[in-house]
Amino acid sequence: MEPTVVTPLAAIADAVRGSFAADRIEVTGRRLRLLDTVDRRLTDSGGRLEVEASDGGGERWRLVDADGRVRAEATIRGPAPKLADDLPDGPLRQALEKAISIRGLVASPWIALTEHSTALRDAAGKTRCRLVARTAQVETTGEQRSAVRVEALKGYRREAKSVAERVTRRFGWTPAAPDPLTALAPILWPERGGTADPAVSDIAQPAGPGLRLVLRALLDAIEARSRGVIADIDDEELHELRVAIRRTRSILALLRSRRRPTASAADRTLERARATFAWLGQVTGPTRDLDVHILAWRAHRRRTSAEQAAILEPLGRYLAAERAAAHAGLVRALRSRRFRTALARWRAVLDAGDQAWTGSEALRRPIGELAGHRIRKLYRRAVREGTAITADSPAEALHALRKTMKKLRYVVEIIRHGVPADRVRPVLRRLRALQQVLGDVQDMEVQADALRRFGLAMGETGLAGPATLMAIGAQAEDLEFRRAEARDRFAAVFAPVAKRKFGDKVRALAGAKAGDGA
Repeated sequence: MEPTVVTPLAAIADAVRGSFAADRIEVTGRRLRLLDTVDRRLTDSGGRLEVEASDGGGERWRLVDADGRVRAEATIRGPAPKLADDLPDGPLRQALEKAISIRGLVASPWIALTEHSTALRDAAGKTRCRLVARTAQVETTGEQRSAVRVEALKGYRREAKSVAERVTRRFGWTPAAPDPLTALAPILWPERGGTADPAVSDIAQPAGPGLRLVLRALLDAIEARSRGVIADIDDEELHELRVAIRRTRSILALLRSRRRPTASAADRTLERARATFAWLGQVTGPTRDLDVHILAWRAHRRRTSAEQAAILEPLGRYLAAERAAAHAGLVRALRSRRFRTALARWRAVLDAGDQAWTGSEALRRPIGELAGHRIRKLYRRAVREGTAITADSPAEALHALRKTMKKLRYVVEIIRHGVPADRVRPVLRRLRALQQVLGDVQDMEVQADALRRFGLAMGETGLAGPATLMAIGAQAEDLEFRRAEARDRFAAVFAPVAKRKFGDKVRALAGAKAGDGA
């Protein structure tokens, strides 16, 4: 643990300089903000994005390595971009697109960065190394982090190393100490809590107590991502919220009792939860659909010429307005008494303890047994649905198979930590590949149909001229062409899933017991 308070640099220099002489202390300061994604992708990759006012107006954005080296920079004028895609073309945009993908950038409060430095010189007046103390303080909260480092000069690394060792012995600062700005990241972007992808590690334990913990982790994720959706941090917050909702629904389906002459109190509680999360799936859908349309518009804009991209700008504005209206409705739902009350009641159920989660036949069965039955059932359904699909089958048939595959994958993923990795990975890899193709077919068809509706509405209201409407039609045709390509790939991707060899792998996974292959 590094010290939290910096001893005045003059005192440090006097204590560690040995036979060297220390120059007068120089003091410089900067005022800046940091940008990162809510899940700290830049920080975790060893970089940071610094933003400060530019002398010529606007802001200067610098992508900096952990060692302070500037990787890319640009001057930004006008409203601050939220996505890497909104940045002007150049090295900064390219670096950020690779680092953060489609995640939004979140600005920190203003930070005051102060640097004290001095040179240590030998008897001949030559600089042998430099001592630098940096302190970064968040202006709104007063939180601060500091670091002291020794900068070596070419040809004098041994002297610098000796001074650094004295700094560590006397004051606790190590050469590996993180930069103060980097050290502030966990404070500026704290862990959000919960995960949208939890799993059980012991498939022999009763399903109720074991899956209760998984459901609680999912509820943590739902609550955290709901706050992110309300704040409109980025599209991925809503996507992760919906994934957590779907995984919750998958577990609740798994826990449905097969023999129910009379429903137990536990069954009734879980049935209320199923209704709640079905509702949440419905209310989050429209905004997510528009997010997908906007992502598709952005992708198409990148693939086309600058002239065509400009012609499609009215579509971007139309989608943004529609999305803003849908998001406002979603925020009302997430702030509603119904939402707060339902989640509070579900939290109380999950916090009731293991004993409260043994009140039905399904809750008492081993997780592996329960999941195995569900895996076999869903796999048989998937093979039946997929085998029936021909070149003439309607899109609804592929969509039904997609939903079945998604349910199957979720159940497999729930138990993935409780079975040997060499059994589960090949199955998941094949399921994900098929689901990707099915998703491409469904998404591109939905997007093409939606584009035609958007174009019709924009034409009727005068929001788009002939050139824009023609460009929208061309984009819809491009989506149809790519949908046809994805549909052509379906048979080749589905065939291995239906084969006996893969079916044996699925059945082996469904019949796995705790400790198999360990």
